[in-house]
Amino acid sequence: MKKILALVASKRKLANGEILVKEVASSIGEDYEVELLKLTDLKLEPCRGCYVCLMPGKKCPIDDGLYYLVDKIKEADGIILAAPDYVLGPAAVTKLLADRAIALGQLYDDLANKPCVVISTYGIKGWEGYTLAGLNTIARCLGFNLKDSHLFLGALPGEGILGEGAIERAREMGKALFGEARKPNKGECPTCWSDIWKFEGANTAVCPICGQRATLSQGEEGIQWTYDEPSNRFEIEHLKEHFQVLLRNMAKDFVERREELAEVRNRYK
Repeated sequence: MKKILALVASKRKLANGEILVKEVASSIGEDYEVELLKLTDLKLEPCRGCYVCLMPGKKCPIDDGLYYLVDKIKEADGIILAAPDYVLGPAAVTKLLADRAIALGQLYDDLANKPCVVISTYGIKGWEGYTLAGLNTIARCLGFNLKDSHLFLGALPGEGILGEGAIERAREMGKALFGEARKPNKGECPTCWSDIWKFEGANTAVCPICGQRATLSQGEEGIQWTYDEPSNRFEIEHLKEHFQVLLRNMAKDFVERREELAEVRNRYK
């Protein structure tokens, strides 16, 4: 029997995200059990930037619910992450979790490649902001294998499942969790699915999330996008290089330069 861990980032009872999670789970098509865990019920503290977790054999020194959550993720065969759009971005508790990725990045051997689908809900068209791109990024930085993600319209509790095509889309996501990943939608980065682009010049676009580059040119059917080689920032080996090697070396550098940097900092006490 497969274990599905559903992480819901809302304080509401039977919020849109929770309802959609259950609709997604009901469509997985195999024997499974779902454990629903509200991130808002966990005690998650902000990262202190202390670098302790980067030292060999050390854990994050903050005594909160992080490693309880880690144990739940380890036990799971698949992850469903659901969060509402608040003020043009995902609910704050998801960023609290993302900011602890330095500690979680030392555990990729236990967490990596868990299949995951991401659900978000928003209330007003045009106010989606960076919500879905942000949640997709969190899932990828945690090492999950992102199979599908979707933004559902619905502000009032229960409204998210009533939109046109919402049930069918949720069921597609259930099938994707242990099946084939969706393709990037039109306008999304082909590597990380972000719909946010930074334009370095008139003909060059860069995805600020994964670094994917594209060249723009005028074609018969309008602007044509030609993509460079796919970015590999979110491949597990590159995530390991970033979190387990690069950042660890930066922590060592800080120890070696502590006195020098203390002199600089003391000027601003």
